[in-house]
Amino acid sequence: MRYKEWTDEGLLRQPVFVRFRDDKPVSDAAKKGAGSRERDQEVPVESTAPRSPLPREVKFSNLDKVFWPEEGYTKGDLIDYYRAISPWLLPYLKDRPVVLTRYPDGIAGKSFFQKDAPGFVPDWIRTEKIWSEDTQRYIGYFVAEDVESLLYIINMGTIPLHIWGSRLTTLEQPDWCILDLDPKAAPFLHVLKIARATKSLCDDLALPCFIKTSGSTGLHVLIPLGRQCTYEQARTLGGLLARVIAAELPDIATITRQVERRGARVYIDYVQNGYRRLLVAPFSARPLPGAPVSMPLAWSDVTPPLDIRKFTIKNAPALMKKRKDDPLRGVLELKP
Repeated sequence: MRYKEWTDEGLLRQPVFVRFRDDKPVSDAAKKGAGSRERDQEVPVESTAPRSPLPREVKFSNLDKVFWPEEGYTKGDLIDYYRAISPWLLPYLKDRPVVLTRYPDGIAGKSFFQKDAPGFVPDWIRTEKIWSEDTQRYIGYFVAEDVESLLYIINMGTIPLHIWGSRLTTLEQPDWCILDLDPKAAPFLHVLKIARATKSLCDDLALPCFIKTSGSTGLHVLIPLGRQCTYEQARTLGGLLARVIAAELPDIATITRQVERRGARVYIDYVQNGYRRLLVAPFSARPLPGAPVSMPLAWSDVTPPLDIRKFTIKNAPALMKKRKDDPLRGVLELKP
């Protein structure tokens, strides 16, 4: 076998079968470093594994194909965006399953959702198999931990990236609890008011919270959990917070899932806290006119002049360079 490393749990990371050793008995097989010093210094076993890292080359295709017809933005523009934003995006993708939505002919064409990494993916791209109870089989998810892997995925025609709330090392313990503020027919001013009320409630509870745009019409409030809770506990926390806010602002907020019963109120969706539930990744591009992105915000940004559609693939990297620090990063690091 060749592999990337041993994990703390004593498992192989990214193992690849090379060949059988007919010249060695099974009893000679041992974990590296498990035997005596003298045994570890024996003549190394011949290996067919490459002696140097595999070249990480992405062969880009159809860079001039128009993906956003109204703006004239191309697939090449999308790739350039993800390359430029990668220093801020990659921390959210590290050690986390990612799901693609592919638009081979741009946002005006057909699209499809893809969880399984295809068999032709290069060996240097990390994939991890996770058992699916729904399909009763293993699904091989992409894990985009470097810029080359990210750009390979985008070159497949992927526009938005959706991620799990948990990491591969702790699949049952999410990094965050999410409240998705979905306006539908409600005015955006109400979304802002509910977001600020949520911040005040979290402050009263000594809970840190962060915020980003959905890249569409709403806002996402994220409470860091530090991988200390289960998904069920995260959902319970989200439900409690949502109910308090809906009771405090009953004229503009609701937790009613049925769209026809919401009226012109903002839906506070806490049901997205669940195993295998997905969140559009921070900085992910969206397949909408204008090429908006899901942009992290400082709480000082959450005021009535805010226009969430102004954050696009054309200006987000420059805005982050000007800002320097990612205002959302704490959601990956804090343990309240």
